[in-house]
Amino acid sequence: MEARERVLRDASASLADFIASDRPSRELVNETLELPAGADYVLIAETAAAEGGMPSLRLEKRRRLAQIATRDLCGELSLEEVAAALSDLADAWLEVCLTHLHAPAGMAVIGMGKLGGRELNYASDIDLIYVTDENVPRATKAASSLSAELGGHSPQGQPFRIDLNLRPEGRSGALVRSVEGCIEYYTRWAQPWEHQALIKARFVAGNASVGKEFVDRTRPLVYPSDVSPERIASIRRMKERIENHAARSLRGRKPDTADVKLGPGGIRDIEFSVQLLQLVHGGSDDLVRCPNTLEAIAALADGGYVAEDDGIALSEAYRWLRRVEHRLQLWQERQVHALPDRESDRTRVARSMGFRDTVDLSATANFDAAHRRVLSDVRSRFERLFYRPMIESLSEATGTRLSEEALRERLRVLGFRDAERAARNLGELVSGISRRAVLLRLLTPAMLRFLARTPLPDAGLLAFLRLSEGLEERPAMLGRFRDNPPGLEFLAAVLGSGRVLGELLEHVPEELTTIAAHATSPTGDHERKLKDRGRLVEEARASLAWREPEGRLQGLRRFKRREMVGMALADLGGEVDSSEVGKGLAHLAEACLEAALEDVHGRFAVIGMGKLGGRELNYSSDIDVMFVHDMDPSLAVTVGEGLVRAVGDVTPEGQTWRIDLGLRPEGKDGALVRSIDSSLEYYHRWAQPWEHLALIKARVAAGDPVLGQRLVDGTRSLAWPETSPQGAIGEIRHLKARMEKERIRRGTDARLNIKLGPGGISDIEFAAQLLQLQNAHEFSALRVTGTLEALEAATQVGVLPSDDAAILIDALRFLTQLRNRLFFMTGQPVDVLPSKLEDLEALGVALGFSHQPLQELQEAHLRTTRRARKVAERVIYG
Repeated sequence: MEARERVLRDASASLADFIASDRPSRELVNETLELPAGADYVLIAETAAAEGGMPSLRLEKRRRLAQIATRDLCGELSLEEVAAALSDLADAWLEVCLTHLHAPAGMAVIGMGKLGGRELNYASDIDLIYVTDENVPRATKAASSLSAELGGHSPQGQPFRIDLNLRPEGRSGALVRSVEGCIEYYTRWAQPWEHQALIKARFVAGNASVGKEFVDRTRPLVYPSDVSPERIASIRRMKERIENHAARSLRGRKPDTADVKLGPGGIRDIEFSVQLLQLVHGGSDDLVRCPNTLEAIAALADGGYVAEDDGIALSEAYRWLRRVEHRLQLWQERQVHALPDRESDRTRVARSMGFRDTVDLSATANFDAAHRRVLSDVRSRFERLFYRPMIESLSEATGTRLSEEALRERLRVLGFRDAERAARNLGELVSGISRRAVLLRLLTPAMLRFLARTPLPDAGLLAFLRLSEGLEERPAMLGRFRDNPPGLEFLAAVLGSGRVLGELLEHVPEELTTIAAHATSPTGDHERKLKDRGRLVEEARASLAWREPEGRLQGLRRFKRREMVGMALADLGGEVDSSEVGKGLAHLAEACLEAALEDVHGRFAVIGMGKLGGRELNYSSDIDVMFVHDMDPSLAVTVGEGLVRAVGDVTPEGQTWRIDLGLRPEGKDGALVRSIDSSLEYYHRWAQPWEHLALIKARVAAGDPVLGQRLVDGTRSLAWPETSPQGAIGEIRHLKARMEKERIRRGTDARLNIKLGPGGISDIEFAAQLLQLQNAHEFSALRVTGTLEALEAATQVGVLPSDDAAILIDALRFLTQLRNRLFFMTGQPVDVLPSKLEDLEALGVALGFSHQPLQELQEAHLRTTRRARKVAERVIYG
């Protein structure tokens, strides 16, 4: 047996039996020439009919089917080529049959469904409509004969299953109508689903001018300039009826035997999504009026009606599902759409799809996993595309209303975890007759779609509700989003990022203006640039100028909150990266410190340490500081205590910054403030090596700049010594090891600790500081306070290979952004990756992973920290 025959035998028992007894078909199967083109099939069919009439024509059809199937199974044809070849085969046989039966010259055959779209299956029905411009009785006789000859059973088999139910009035209608009669029916009596079916109408055989007239005259009916909500609702109801019927027919079957055509995530989900979008946009854009599904997806994506990633994903999923459908149908040439229950049959399907056993899983298990991913992805995209807008389902004022159970299910599929609560929130959003309620009914459908793509849709929806309640008297604020999809999408991204920004926006709703302006300016004028330190200091002082003494703390907290929202918007909008955020937050902290010291008369300075000193704060950072003075000691203590209260105390308006004084001389046991001379004496006489290391980041943050710089300059010989004191490097290494051992909670996976875990932020910072400690005396470029700056300088001066520096820099940026996004989600300073899978997945979405967010995040985190750990160990431990 030839190899090609074995391939066909393994995938199709019926065709294998056929070619075993038919030599011409075996020759076609083993032939490797190009398949006939459409016109060539007509010549082939004419030759067969001339040699043996209809019996020969029916036999030749099956031979050509076997030829196409073999080329398909050998991987020589794409799905598009297979479907086109099967459709060309049907077109040609219809054409030749009409001629053979002496059909009237004015008769035409219109292909509908998959034949109309040139996407026929191996066992598809061919959906037909017969039309004529003359003698209807004669055309009816020819149509009846054609249906019997090509659609009836015979010794040569049944060439095609002919379905005439899509003709006007379906089974009750006349077999053949004039073009005028058809147009009258579609204009006056046709249901919305009948107009939808006409999307795929295509002339396939007979009189070309008559067939094209039919198609052309139905286009205005299929694609009106304005699609009514009732029509959209009707299409959705039909889809739901199809799903319910499919669910009943599959009741009792195993879950994995889902119907690839009608089940959730199946072919119909894609086709209905595409066709609804075609109906909505085809009236104004004739480029999307494609009968072929894959061509229609491409046209919708090119036109911007679906996102590019949705277009790509749906195209790939459609090819997958149609290939699975082909494999199911080829086995016995039957209309099969459900995966088989029996393991052996399932294995056959898996192998015919190219899957093989691996070390861990069988071919069947590998196929099942891939198939489930496709179904899940399609269903998710279908729910977003097919149910937008959802307004008629959510508001009593617009008519049809989803049942509570159906609404909860819809929201669950969209990605809302607590669908019941989300449904209640929706009810509150869209109920009532106020201007705000009417506006929210317009905004909510798109808002839901955009929220479904965010990390935490539930939190976003709740925040949208609270925000809208706060704007009851100012509906114009929300009105900025009415015809502004980019702005509304950005608002969803902000609210769906977690609880923090939603709560902050309730206090500073004026920032909605910035959000609404996002991505709407063609010149990019809306782009937010972070304010420099000088401007922030001026604005911080101005926020206190008019206040009574007891109100100054609240004023400072409101200023910090407003500016932090602005930075977060620039961050989420992609206008700044994590290092720019770190600098912006450091400038904001310094502005708050300067404002709090405005009325101080005397030489007092705040030294920034740690992340403040390095200008690399994150949203949840403490600010590490120490105070030095050259003034009356008791007055200095009063200033220091007042500054801690002004910036660090919690009030009804919140807290400006958490202040950490643990890096001051003698740490928690030391004096709150020290004189400049006492501070310098301490560092030169008693400070430990780790304190010298911490001085690398020392920088004047606020207060008297000359005094502060005196402390910084006076300790530079310790931060960047000419030679490190004996044992200092070893002690620092020992401290690093102790931190990893003692500060990571027992029983937890150290690898999940963003800060202290292997390859975490601490590894990177220690590596950079050790390079500075050992080399900055020789290379002035290393005398910087920022970690990223230090790593870049280390490469420039040749003490760190550029590849190693790139690994550490990329890791620090990744981990800093991860930490920031976790803060947006939780509102808490978090240094450990979430333990719940759904929270991990949300974090993956927050970081921009879209295909499989959970797995992509885990892989990226593991890959990044492993590489960073290897480099850091070489630098720190030698």
